[in-house]
This record gives sequence, structure tokens and C-alpha cells, in this order.
Amino acid sequence: MRSTEPQLSVVIPTRNERDNIPALLLTLAEALAGVATEVIFVDDSDDTTPQVIAAQAATYPGAFRVRLHHRASGPERAGGLATAVSAGMSIARAKYVAVLDADLQHPPERLRTLFDEAVRTDADVVLATRYLPGGGYEGLDGPSRKLISMGLKWVAKLVFPDQLLRVSDPLGGFFLVRRSIIEGVTLRPIGYKISLELLVRCTWVRLVEVPYHFQARATGQSKSDFKQGMMVLRHMGRLVREVPAGARFWKFALVGASGVVVNLALFALFQHLQARPWVAIAAATEVSILSNFALNVVWTWRDLPKRGRRDLLTRAALYHGAVAPVVAVYLGVSAFLAHYREPSVPTQVLSLIPALFLSYWLARRVVFAPRESWASLFHRPQRPLTVQEAFDDVLPGVEETAIPELPTGGQPQAGR
Repeated sequence: MRSTEPQLSVVIPTRNERDNIPALLLTLAEALAGVATEVIFVDDSDDTTPQVIAAQAATYPGAFRVRLHHRASGPERAGGLATAVSAGMSIARAKYVAVLDADLQHPPERLRTLFDEAVRTDADVVLATRYLPGGGYEGLDGPSRKLISMGLKWVAKLVFPDQLLRVSDPLGGFFLVRRSIIEGVTLRPIGYKISLELLVRCTWVRLVEVPYHFQARATGQSKSDFKQGMMVLRHMGRLVREVPAGARFWKFALVGASGVVVNLALFALFQHLQARPWVAIAAATEVSILSNFALNVVWTWRDLPKRGRRDLLTRAALYHGAVAPVVAVYLGVSAFLAHYREPSVPTQVLSLIPALFLSYWLARRVVFAPRESWASLFHRPQRPLTVQEAFDDVLPGVEETAIPELPTGGQPQAGR
């Protein structure tokens, strides 16, 4: 590796943070000693922050390079912090790109741990988390902000379960990613939660979490407020609309609900036409299955590569085949519940829940899976799956989520 090539790019968005810059750079330089680093400030300040950054940059050696990208007041600053981080990432040169705030609430010294863990585990994403043992969120101002933070976290996890359900802090702003996962991806975040954008819009395999304590601000004022919370909800809505894999489970569930409506409507129509009951049931069921399949093709799995009529017919046949075990689970749970109480709407809803999860698993793992993965369905593993591996099979977006051991010293090993 040439000495001019950084191993780590650190993107720091700033807005009127002049008092924090000297301490921030000093702590980073000490923590990242031995790691070729470029620090990229994307600055939207109206005070003397850019002058302070420029003066500080001249005091550090070449292995710790400080770059400044100041955005003039006006259209260039549209989007605020979100576009500032995106701009910084677009000019980063290192294999790994980290993001942290300039207000010192994200402890800069912890960044070395994130980098070492990325190299040690070959992770695509390393998140600093406030919500695992060893971490804390003392820096959140007051109970209302803590409540909003926790509430938004769980809304994000439930809206995007495939990507976020096993991630403890999906809305934190302190993280590190492999640059290759963002290359070619158009980032369109709204507000402050750039990590949400990356985790949902980018394709990644392995994620590691590192606990940290979210600190109180040393100087300046927090930019977080109720308006920013509303922006997070708007951001989630954009991701649901624009990212095919975003909220895929709920799209699938909505398609299933539409199938129930189609089934009931057609059954009522055939009854009105005085068709035989078995004809009405069979016709309504088949049309609702085909309706669900078509909607899943054009909406839920619209990112699936189209490979012609034969591929479509194969998937349609698999979709029909997946109905049998789903119905069996539904009837089995219904019969089980009937032993304890009379059948009712609540018991039928409870019976539908496991059937829905099985249906989604079969759709994702078999019906709408890439054709290349079908062969693995018939490959007999050399040993039984562990409980953890079976759970990973249900949520394939997360290969590893761990509290890594603190580094014991020495230089990191070369990664992927």
C-alpha cells in the first residue's frame, strides 16, 4: 500500500462546532495512531469553524490528513446533515468509511475499536450502539428525548424487520462501513439518521456492534428536536416506497390481505350466481392465489431479475405448492386452539400469525429466491443446523451481531 492511500476515511459533518474541533482532532489522532487516516469535514457553518479546521489541519502529519469541504450558504446545503454525510462519503478514498458527529457525544477514541473490529471480523458494517451491555445513552437530554429515541428505534425495527430486527441501535449516527457497499448506491436520506439509510438501502452481509456511551455535549447546542423526529418517519416512508427490500414482510402481508378480500368477493359472486359450493370455493381460491402471486411479482419482489416465461411459470408452480404447508399450519393451530376455547375471531387471528410467517419464509427462501440458491435447498448439510443458524436463515440480512472484545493491542490484520 502506498503511503498516500488511507486505510480509514472519517466523515464528520459540522455546523458551528468551532469549539469542539481541536479536542476532536487531537483525540482522533491519538486513537488512530498507526492507521493511515483521512478526516473529511463537510462543513455548513456560518461561524469560524472552517478557519479553525484549516488551522488545525496544518498541525498534523501526512499519515493523519485533514480535508475540508465547506458548503456555501444556500442550495448547496439543501438536506442538511444527511446530504453532508453523503457528500463526504462520495469523496472518501479508504476501504473503510466511518461517520461520527463533531459534538463529542460520540467518543472519538472509540473509533479505533470500530476499525479494529471491522478488520478482525471482515465486517461490512460496524455500529456503535448505546443499547447493549457496556453502552449507555446518558447524553440524551431529558426523558422526552429518550422516549422519542427508543420509540423511533422500535418503529424502525418493526417496519424493516429483515434488515433491522436484530440490530440494537439502527438509528445511531456513529458507525463504520466497507466503502464497497455504498459504491453505486444513490443515497437519499432525510434528516439525521444516515445509518438507517445505509442499513436499508445498501446490500450487506456481516454486521458487528460495539457498545459505547453516548456523552453529553461539551459545548454548543443540540440540533435534534421534534421536527427531526418527524423527518425520521418521512425517511422511513421514503425507504418503504423506494427500496424493494424495505418493509418487504409488510408488503407481503398486505398482498395476503388483498387475497382474502379477492377470495371473499369472488365466493360471494359465485354464490349469487348459484354456482355449486365446491366450484365457488375452488375458483375463488385459485384466483386469489394467482392475484397474490402477481402482486408479489410486480411489487413485493419487483427487484427479482426477470428471466422469461419459463422462470415465471416455475415460480407460480412453487407458489401453489407453498400453499399446502401454510394451510396445514393454519388448520393445525386452529385445531389446537379449539381444544381450549370456542373458535372466534381472536383465535382465527392467532392461527393466521404462524401461517403468515411460514408463508413469508417459503416465499423468500423458495418461491422468490434467486435461482442460484435453489440448489442449496437440496444440499444435505454435514451437520444439523444450530438454533442460531436456523434463526439466521429466517433473517438472512444479519450474519453476525456481537459485542466484540476490546482490542488488546497490536496492528489489525488485513481484511477483505
